[in-house]
Amino acid sequence: MKPQIVVEGVVGAGKTTFINCVSRWLKLEPFYELTDQKLVDILENFYKDPQRWGFQLQIYFLTKRFQQMKLACKKGNVIMDRSIHCDHIFPNVLLKRGEMDTLEYSIYKELHDELIELVPYPELMIYLKCSVEVAIDRIKKRGRKWELEIDENYWQTMNEEYESFFANYDSSALLVIDTEKVDKSFSGLDLVIKDILQKVKNGEIDQRIIYHNHARCE
Repeated sequence: MKPQIVVEGVVGAGKTTFINCVSRWLKLEPFYELTDQKLVDILENFYKDPQRWGFQLQIYFLTKRFQQMKLACKKGNVIMDRSIHCDHIFPNVLLKRGEMDTLEYSIYKELHDELIELVPYPELMIYLKCSVEVAIDRIKKRGRKWELEIDENYWQTMNEEYESFFANYDSSALLVIDTEKVDKSFSGLDLVIKDILQKVKNGEIDQRIIYHNHARCE
């Protein structure tokens, strides 16, 4: 089996709220992003000193996301907050910023490429996008200390990496939602998502990239 839906997007894009809505609409089990104490400790260290902790953070994330994807594949009827399929975006950012060296990156990439071959893509990938300015504003309102400590260029580079990845994504059906153009309750998207999943199951989707703009799906 494969997970029904994976939701991706930068910090502040609205993934948790969206997943709460979709899991209720479609009766899917939500798999939220990892939040154990070890991760909190590493994240706090990472945001204070990315160059020192970036490699450790990414290896930990990669391992845990692989484990989470294996569990999601056993259950099938789930919606995931991020997955191993976009995990590489984060070390790409660190490499560009000089916070991960080329040797560390090559070690990460070799492990990533081996693991990614062992897990399937979801029935539907959903990318929640928003501007860097809006994401940063939401981050400030959320008030997590470690997120507030990192410079704004990090979020800019992260957003660019997400945009680049999904501009070329063709591994499954893809729904792109601009969260600045829909209301906070994501009303109306339940019908859009149900329709896409049904078409995927029926093999009716030839165009792999589906953009959503307000209430219209193209």
